[in-house]
Amino acid sequence: MSELVTSKNLEQVIEKNKLIKDDILRLTNDFTVRFNKSGVTGQDKLSFSVLKENHLIQIPIDDEYWGGAIITKGSIKIPVINTAQPRVYQYFVAWHEIYHLFYDLNLREETHNIAVDMDLNERRADYFAAKMIFGNVYDYYYSLDDENFIDKVIKCMDVYKAPYKAVLIELFEEAVTKYNDLDLKEKILEHFDNKPDDLVQKFIDLELDAELVKPSYVVSLGGLEKKIQSVIKENPDVSHHKDNYQFLLTLKNKIKKGVEGLAK
Repeated sequence: MSELVTSKNLEQVIEKNKLIKDDILRLTNDFTVRFNKSGVTGQDKLSFSVLKENHLIQIPIDDEYWGGAIITKGSIKIPVINTAQPRVYQYFVAWHEIYHLFYDLNLREETHNIAVDMDLNERRADYFAAKMIFGNVYDYYYSLDDENFIDKVIKCMDVYKAPYKAVLIELFEEAVTKYNDLDLKEKILEHFDNKPDDLVQKFIDLELDAELVKPSYVVSLGGLEKKIQSVIKENPDVSHHKDNYQFLLTLKNKIKKGVEGLAK
């Protein structure tokens, strides 16, 4: 997630959510109406489908704190996802980036980076991502027979394709603002900063698909190179197409160096 959320500031995050909830729910409804005309099912598939329509670049970058970015050049906005991150994190970042791509009026810098940032705009993007991903996770959590708290959380991760802390934040919000569930609140605070060391093994132990918590290492330039080459062929005298092509080649070289570094 883009914010550094800990057990110490979790309650502050929930207070921020209260301020933005109505507006974010309006945006999630708007997104469903405007951008899922093909009826794609599965929130993980839908997020990537929409980003791919906007020339999603997928690259593995050896940085556990860098989840993705929106690269801008003039009116062009290109989403980037770090595929060296576990898939479950990629799905969350994808929805976070969709917020910035379509709804962020503050996106003015050359590159919007997903890094540690506690401003309200980043909270809006994370909250949008959560509301696009989760159904009634509170009820699902309590429908599980497991006695172990962590096992229940991991099963929520599996069903909703959501990161560990995203599940806990959503459960915490429901426990505090809706159900006054003090027992669940205390369990979340106790475990919030202590994600299991080996999520892959935990998924295997619970007979779940561990690919969800592994990186994908996909490399894709989103079809941009072929598209720009085609436009240049059709309009050889238009200089900004050539500028865009040079911009892409520069970006491609940076990506190549990053991938080579990862492979070492």
